[in-house]
Amino acid sequence: MGIFEISKVYNIVNKSLDYRSLRQDLIASNIANISTPFYRPQDVNFESYLSKEASKIFNNQSSSKLPLATTNEGHMPPFDINDNKATIFYRDGHLARNDGNSVDLDVETSEIGKNSIMYNAIVNASKKHKGIFAYALESSKNI
Repeated sequence: MGIFEISKVYNIVNKSLDYRSLRQDLIASNIANISTPFYRPQDVNFESYLSKEASKIFNNQSSSKLPLATTNEGHMPPFDINDNKATIFYRDGHLARNDGNSVDLDVETSEIGKNSIMYNAIVNASKKHKGIFAYALESSKNI
């Protein structure tokens, strides 16, 4: 937590908004390619990544692994195969049409609606959270 960071939650909220924006772009791309032969719809999985990051921040969970000693500047950090990051994946499971395209417009429109609702909920929660700090600062002027 930096010196100018008011709350730990802002970093997670900003990452969440970034991933929601990326997901919106992916879904819009899926809809735009509804007539492209052999196109497979894409999506991003980030909820589990953000929940683990949040548990690290709020529960003070640190890694149980010992860090690798780097005695030379040429040493590369170890690659963790279980590194939990947001991943873009192909959302298969829907039947492909005769042209090989598996974009389902009903699924895409419902996903874009859900994503938009979540994005707006995060923005509103962030505004209220910042409003609490603004109210606290404003009320401290009268003391």
